[in-house]
Amino acid sequence: MKSLIINQYSTMHALMSGVFDGMFAIAEISQGGSFGIGCSHALAGEMIALDDTFFEIQGAGNVRRFSEYDQLPFAQLTYFNPSEQFPVSDISKKDLYSELSAQVNIDNIFAAVKIEGIFKKVWLRRTNYQKKPYKTFIEAIVEQSEETLHNVSGVLVGFWTPDIFHGISVAGFHIHFIDDERKNGGHVFDFELKNGLLSYEPKQNIKIHLPENSEYINADLTVDDLDNAIRKAEG
Repeated sequence: MKSLIINQYSTMHALMSGVFDGMFAIAEISQGGSFGIGCSHALAGEMIALDDTFFEIQGAGNVRRFSEYDQLPFAQLTYFNPSEQFPVSDISKKDLYSELSAQVNIDNIFAAVKIEGIFKKVWLRRTNYQKKPYKTFIEAIVEQSEETLHNVSGVLVGFWTPDIFHGISVAGFHIHFIDDERKNGGHVFDFELKNGLLSYEPKQNIKIHLPENSEYINADLTVDDLDNAIRKAEG
């Protein structure tokens, strides 16, 4: 299915504020795309959607497939039909903008991005299960699990968001990783790619789906210095 829309479920304000309960079932959000990222109920792990399969990468590094009944507090999804793909080598996360902008002007639009390849190093974060009353996201990630994988084959999945939309989403590149064996991965702080294939698709629209439950409706979504909170959370 061809689509220029990124479907976003909930908001960064809500996630940063500590609205961690699952509110969107996989069966529902899968109608909005089969490619994307998100997080688990109660921050039990990171989500990556690839090839019509939704994976949960838990804090300890265990990987499982979500069922259609599992619910998430936040996700971004689309249908991925790459406009172009080209080989890349010896790049890190900071090089992604220059690599992609050499192909297409992405300053004012969104883009879905995938990199398949062999990585010298991938520095990962995985959130850990939170108990109520929930902390803010920044407080919760003090307990996050971090790991650096070396010499691993896998795929990066994520989105580019222009600066003008920071707060609605995460400005810059927000990417998750899963290895080829589907046994490890997480939110990507940084990486060093040996060689691989970069695919991308410009996206002109983002559609926000707000939760309907009382936790979201009655939440105080005020976040002090939201910009800094998001950037600290993303690494």
